[in-house]
Amino acid sequence: MKALVNFCLGMLKVMKGKGSFAQIFKDAFFGADALRFGSFFGVFSFLWKFVNNGLKLHRGKDDRINGAIAGAIAGLAILIENHERRVTFAQQMLIRAGQGVYNAGKHRGVFSFRHGDAVLFALACGQVMYAYTMQPESIPPEYLKFMLNTARVPAEALAFNRARVRGFPVDVSQVAALVRRHKPTPKALETVSKLDAFTDMIPCAVLHPSYDSCTYNNAERFVQVTKNILPVYATLNFVPLLVLRMKRLLANPVSVLSRTSFNTLRSSIFLAVFVVVYQSQICAQRNLVKHGWLKGNNKYLYWLFGVTCSGSAIMVEQESRRAELAMYVLPKAAESLYKILYQKNWVKGVKHWEVMMFSFAMSLIMVSIDTKKKKKKKKK
Repeated sequence: MKALVNFCLGMLKVMKGKGSFAQIFKDAFFGADALRFGSFFGVFSFLWKFVNNGLKLHRGKDDRINGAIAGAIAGLAILIENHERRVTFAQQMLIRAGQGVYNAGKHRGVFSFRHGDAVLFALACGQVMYAYTMQPESIPPEYLKFMLNTARVPAEALAFNRARVRGFPVDVSQVAALVRRHKPTPKALETVSKLDAFTDMIPCAVLHPSYDSCTYNNAERFVQVTKNILPVYATLNFVPLLVLRMKRLLANPVSVLSRTSFNTLRSSIFLAVFVVVYQSQICAQRNLVKHGWLKGNNKYLYWLFGVTCSGSAIMVEQESRRAELAMYVLPKAAESLYKILYQKNWVKGVKHWEVMMFSFAMSLIMVSIDTKKKKKKKKK
């Protein structure tokens, strides 16, 4: 399944003329990524079964202690993956473990929060969008690249904005050169020609030089983001359907395909709304400053804009997907916050922390899974 997802995503590059079919096929099915991933799963399963069953025989008991120890030891299988992937898996599984603890507490009536997933997503996105504008080095490179390609705001424009927020001058000639590379309108060129090194803030003419109207620019972004991300969401939705839920598809093909297609479009529109609402706020801020309604360009506004855009956009997604999105973004936000605090020397690094985190998380998760299986057996 991993190889097939990689292959479908690679084919999108082939369609854009950025690779060959033969190379994409080879990398997807015989590359290190899929082989490591499959080996990691295989070793994890082996260690889990071997240790869990061994403890049952040795202790003469079948309880949560066995599952906790077996899950922690099986988690060492993460060492098969490279460091970057280990960090990603450790973050994701720790969040999943936390989600399991929350669900268990919710099931027992200990706590429950209405729209807690949407609130969590909004807070996490606030940190991510702050990092995107103010501390891009704290975001994983591939994730930052995805954000830049999706938002379609030049990275240089973001760098100029950071410089002005922090009180540093900008090189006006570099700003003008950036604008000229993006099919500027005459008005955009005129606006940039009047800038000075200590301008209050980088104007909309630099952020979207091809369109004078912020409204028209955001409408164009909505269409383009939806169009560009649709094939990606189609791959992520249809490949698992074909590989893991074939029986359901064959039993009711029309209903399943139509629902999956609708959810694919819905997810694409969600991301487009996210991008447009965030950029609309950026443009609105500049227009308010231009007309004297606001003063200054505080860096924390970008965190607030991230919270508000994500909080509204998440409501477009189906409710069952909101927790998944929150679980996906939260590790990115946590990593960004950690790197910023580490940079300020407020926290210290721990060697192989990702392995310890993953083992701890899998200990909790495997106990939960084992307990659930035993409850089902008792009911039968």
